[in-house]
Amino acid sequence: MHLLRKVPIALTALLMLAPIIAVVLAPLHTPAPEWDFVRSALLPGHLIETARLVLVSALLAIVLGSSTAWLVTSARFPGRDLFRWALMLPLALPTYIGSITFAALLGPTGSLSRMLRSSTGIGIDILTPDGLAITFGLLLYPYVYLPARAVFSNGMSDLLEAARTLGASPARRARRVAFPMARPAIAGGALLVAMEALNDYGAVQYYGVHTLTAGLFKAWGGLYDTGSALRIAGILLLIVLVLAWGEERSRGRASRTSTSPPLRPARLHGWRALTASIWCTLVLGIAFVLPFGTLVIDTVQVAGTTVWSELTGPLLNTLKLAGGSALLTLLIALLFAFAQRNGQARLVKLTSIGYAVPGAVIAMGVMGLAGTFADRTQWILIGTVPLVMYAFAVRFLAMATNPLNAGLATQPRTLDDSARLLGASRIRTFLHINLPLLRPSLVAASAIVLIEVMKELPLTLILRPFGMDTLSTHVFYMARIEQWREAAPPALLIVLCSLLPVLLLERWLQPGRK
Repeated sequence: MHLLRKVPIALTALLMLAPIIAVVLAPLHTPAPEWDFVRSALLPGHLIETARLVLVSALLAIVLGSSTAWLVTSARFPGRDLFRWALMLPLALPTYIGSITFAALLGPTGSLSRMLRSSTGIGIDILTPDGLAITFGLLLYPYVYLPARAVFSNGMSDLLEAARTLGASPARRARRVAFPMARPAIAGGALLVAMEALNDYGAVQYYGVHTLTAGLFKAWGGLYDTGSALRIAGILLLIVLVLAWGEERSRGRASRTSTSPPLRPARLHGWRALTASIWCTLVLGIAFVLPFGTLVIDTVQVAGTTVWSELTGPLLNTLKLAGGSALLTLLIALLFAFAQRNGQARLVKLTSIGYAVPGAVIAMGVMGLAGTFADRTQWILIGTVPLVMYAFAVRFLAMATNPLNAGLATQPRTLDDSARLLGASRIRTFLHINLPLLRPSLVAASAIVLIEVMKELPLTLILRPFGMDTLSTHVFYMARIEQWREAAPPALLIVLCSLLPVLLLERWLQPGRK
């Protein structure tokens, strides 16, 4: 590729990596006057509660996700066809919305808690660290369910049949053959659960759990010490990299699946079929139907009040941020897709790390960059919409580039070669041949980025302009002042929008679809 094309691509890739680099180099460029206090008094407790939250939520997600995935792939029972796709639906509930809804039901003053206390005398209070970990496990288990289901469905039938002929029971075949083979997929899903738990701020703030993300906000908004906040962000980044490294090592040592035909589910009868149906019903009912139904009921109850007029500003702000961020992200993703199509992939691939990094970490890195830029040029970027859009592009770039690269992979290289033989340049070939064929991938990437921006809370809280509310921040503030029903309409709107990519994902994962 010509040097004039390589330089802009390399500079853009470095710009996407700059916030993460700023966090890594924070001790060299940003003083932290309160760091001694943060390190001794705040950090140890926050590290312990973070580890506890991540471990418990990941373990629960593994149990729920892997068990339901095995049932819907290995067995036929009443409701199985419904559960196969419906068990994905908790993905549409952002963790802070789902957790706050559970708190409204099962907190010390929650509606279900009061009902249970009045009828049985038993009190329930989910507003504890373990309670939050349980809600995270319930809301995030689809991250384990989806990859486990994909592995269980393909390539295991020969080995499982061999185990059956050797006299292994169904439970033993699952324990000794299926689950060990699915271990890399399960570990990858658990890693995503851990990253989502690390990224959350709305739920941990409401539940009063002292995680590193909460500590970052305390250092930044409470102690007014950006340097200490950047150092906590660096610790979060290190934890994410260690988790990713451990998952990669586990994946490298694990056995590969065979190329045998897809698994044929066996029909269950009697109590076994009933047990499978009840288990899947309980998981889906508690994880999705209960919180989603609560949002719908609360939204109906506030219909006709002034709540809807108060949503106009947050809704318009959300659409503005989401639309601008999606456009910027897609333009950068197209540039990187062009680079990878034409052999410049090394630095570009590194930019995909953004989605693995918690939003609060990226926000602090962007703030550090903007502060340095302001000191040297007198241009103030902090608190502006373009800076927020840039941060969103860094955060969600991988979610735009992956569909584009997948779409390009389906286009034969002979199309490019034919255009080049006719005298077209690489850029003209990409614009007139590759890009028109990428329209479905562009639509998918746009929808994903739009909805992820709508859901993102920590990054928006840190970088949004003063007085600018979005749907996510509106839900957060309404919940903080105990206005449950007033928070339901914007929360339900976010969930309904989030259902779109979830249902599209299930449609794409259907057997026979490419």
